[in-house]
Amino acid sequence: MAQVAYKLIDSAFYLEHSTTILNHILQTHALTIHDTSPLLIAYSLLLYAGKEDLRWMQYVISEATLRKRNQLFCKIMDEIDSFTADRGMMSVALSLAFEMGKVAKFRRLDLDAISIIKLDFLLDLVEATRLDTEESFNYEIIQLLLVFNEQFMMAENRPNLMVEALVNRLGSTTTFGENMIFMLNRSNDSCVQLLILKLLYCIFTESKLYEYFYTNDLYVLVDIILREVCDLGDDRESEALRDAYLRILKPLLINTQLRHKPYKKTEIHQVLCSLITPYMHRNVEPSSKRLAQRILEDWWENICQQKVAPVLGVDIKNAIVHSGTGFQHSAIIKPSTSPLPSSPSFTSNASPSLTDRPSSSSSSTSSLSNPPPIKTSQSNKNDPSVVCT
Repeated sequence: MAQVAYKLIDSAFYLEHSTTILNHILQTHALTIHDTSPLLIAYSLLLYAGKEDLRWMQYVISEATLRKRNQLFCKIMDEIDSFTADRGMMSVALSLAFEMGKVAKFRRLDLDAISIIKLDFLLDLVEATRLDTEESFNYEIIQLLLVFNEQFMMAENRPNLMVEALVNRLGSTTTFGENMIFMLNRSNDSCVQLLILKLLYCIFTESKLYEYFYTNDLYVLVDIILREVCDLGDDRESEALRDAYLRILKPLLINTQLRHKPYKKTEIHQVLCSLITPYMHRNVEPSSKRLAQRILEDWWENICQQKVAPVLGVDIKNAIVHSGTGFQHSAIIKPSTSPLPSSPSFTSNASPSLTDRPSSSSSSTSSLSNPPPIKTSQSNKNDPSVVCT
């Protein structure tokens, strides 16, 4: 179906009459018919056109919106249950709803179409397809749930039903959590990574979900965070991703099982210190430095009961570049009292690489486009908003 869609999209006729064609497909087919065979064709053409050019998806959404309600999205949500027996139809419908949620903020009436019942249906589907050899279908469901969480986070005066669904189903959505971390480890799509990080933040800041993940999965997540913070580049997108990873690190370390079962304390401490006192070759944004400082003060100092920066011998509270007064302050170096040996990779002659998505460092040992596999606890269960454009 994709080949057929792209043959149309690449044709000179389509390029000349794209809006007329898309409007016809939408109004005459996608919004009116219910038979799955012609509906599959209509949804597929709209999906691939929107993925090819963001403006076409925005046009489809604008034409589908009537009285502040996205009729196409609401129709998909109404009929999604009936596609269970048709995996191909379900896949296209999920992907189309996801793409619409990526590029436009849902209005109140759109959010009304996302009920706890619909979320339970999708979460049950994730669990039911955990052993499928074709993983893409399972991931498509998860991606749609991630964009639902993003939409609820952006909505004003509205509860986050995605978080409520996870609370209500505590203990029965293990596949969803495991695959979400697996996707974060493997994905090279910055939008998907950011959506995952936002839901993780919601989980780690909701007291009823503090122990949602297995401890082994939390260890994997720490490994991913350390890798990404160290490997992401210096461009704007990478800086935003690095900050997102740092934002979930604090509640991850303080609120979850890692508070009592610490993992890679020294490595985390060294990476955070290197953000606050970067080397000459590395540019670290003030926001990243502030986030690293807060983690060190709230976790290393208060939870671990350690001096803030014994390894580097730095007084962190005086090392922040921007103090809020408009002036810059240099770090105050004090004699180190750390019982830990200095790491060669964090000496003044070293040049560790740090990033947020994808890596721009040629010396990095791992890249986001081909990250090293990290085994999750999926095979060992006994071990205890910003719209993307």
